[in-house]
Amino acid sequence: MEIAFEQVFSVLIMLALISILIIAHELGHFWVAKKCGIRVERFGFGLPFGPTLWSKKVGDTEYCIHAALFGGYVAFPDDNPDSEVPPDSPERFENKTVMQRFAVAIAGVTVNAILGWLIMVMVVMAWGLPEIQGNDVTIGQVLSDRSPAAVAGLKQGDRIVSIEGETVSTEARDIAQRVTFVKDQIGAHKGEPFQMTVAHGDEMREITLTPNGEGLIGVSLLPGEKVYVRETNPVKAGLISAEFLSTFIVRNFQAIGQMITGQVDASQLSGPIRIVDEGRKMIDANGIQDGLILTAVISVILAVMNLLPIPALDGGHILFLIIEALKGSPVKKEIQERAIQFGFLTLLALMAFVLLNDINNVWLNPFDAKFAAPK
Repeated sequence: MEIAFEQVFSVLIMLALISILIIAHELGHFWVAKKCGIRVERFGFGLPFGPTLWSKKVGDTEYCIHAALFGGYVAFPDDNPDSEVPPDSPERFENKTVMQRFAVAIAGVTVNAILGWLIMVMVVMAWGLPEIQGNDVTIGQVLSDRSPAAVAGLKQGDRIVSIEGETVSTEARDIAQRVTFVKDQIGAHKGEPFQMTVAHGDEMREITLTPNGEGLIGVSLLPGEKVYVRETNPVKAGLISAEFLSTFIVRNFQAIGQMITGQVDASQLSGPIRIVDEGRKMIDANGIQDGLILTAVISVILAVMNLLPIPALDGGHILFLIIEALKGSPVKKEIQERAIQFGFLTLLALMAFVLLNDINNVWLNPFDAKFAAPK
């Protein structure tokens, strides 16, 4: 998939926003560790694979930027067998109390959760959340620059007035029936041209559309017009933001469950490349506010996913600490190390799978290719 020059800025914005989430997460660990008197030997942006693009030591901490940008870490003396910090030093993570180590482990997800919520509050107060209003079937999004809809000149926000001379909005149809009518009419003209009348503001125009062989024109349909509704009361904005983000957390786990049960193809699992690409499309279509909404959603999902009791994630460390608090002694170091190594290898395999998905979906076999207009 080629990205036009004017879209590069949107890509850079999404990269910057996701980078902020990663850095904020690690800064949470870093700040709490420092407050607890733990030495941080390394603060890394990116994963420590391949070349290190930049590094600088300030005090006891070396700050690094790695080529594999989507990730980050905070390294303590405990992580370095060659560390000059003595085994019994209070500067080591393992020599702190359970509560101090718990505070360090949970700090990253706490920062991500708070940051995601604050971003949403800002969006709600400054731009508002999108809501669907009105009784006209409208174009929610043109999904591909190569789709029949794009070729015909359909735009986001166009209201569909009539198809083949038959009016969409009539008293005989409620809004759900109107959406179904539009879908049925488009699907009935597989590979065949038909006439559609659309309106945008006061402008009315006639267009000719030719769906592909599957009866698709490459748009999403909305049962009304998308408008942004602001809430300037900070308390109400905070509650609206919390409710909005919680719905996405539920949907995220529902999607995971559907993948596990085979209801959803695992090839739809998205990683950083596809997230940036989708964010770029959202910014291009609607503005920076949609990119910020996506960033807020990713931030809280990162927080929740990091709390899963999987070794190598924050949740895995928290699980070991809970076990230690209950039994009065730490889990054997050898068991922790093996579990973390297994968890880390599992995460690497998952990352590789997601990366291949992204490359296939965004570049090799882009999702929008199926919407290409028939020749």
